[in-house]
Amino acid sequence: MTYTTIIGFLLLAISAVIFYFTNLDFSGLFFDKEFLVGITGGTGIGFILGGFLGWLYKVKAVKAENNKIVEEQKQKIAEQKAQELFAKEQALNREDSSGL
Repeated sequence: MTYTTIIGFLLLAISAVIFYFTNLDFSGLFFDKEFLVGITGGTGIGFILGGFLGWLYKVKAVKAENNKIVEEQKQKIAEQKAQELFAKEQALNREDSSGL
């Protein structure tokens, strides 16, 4: 799990604790219980979704890079085999022409 997902779960837990287990009696918009719960809960959910989507994007990018590396290695191996085959054919041709 990424750090943002962990932080998201913590913020979500904090918002649940504030909502269910405290009796805040502050006046004003920024000190309203519902406002604090909304901010922490919304931020928590945002961090969770952001962490998950970031992880998905990273996995796709890593897989694409790995596939690219594998294809390059396959191409190099194919080129090496072709060069070896060509060298063997030339060696056989030399033996045939020198033996005549």
